[in-house]
Amino acid sequence: MSEDEKARLVANIAGGLSQVSRDDVIEKNLAHFHAADPEYGKRVEEAVRALRED
Repeated sequence: MSEDEKARLVANIAGGLSQVSRDDVIEKNLAHFHAADPEYGKRVEEAVRALRED
């Protein structure tokens, strides 16, 4: 997967997760991403947090 594709995937997932109103649901999903691939999980988490701060 190219870096462009990875960035798009992270942006799509983060966009959806950032719309979830329950923090516990977001944290549970982020934990799954971290478990699958720590670097990927970090990227998704950072993107979600940035979107939720807006």
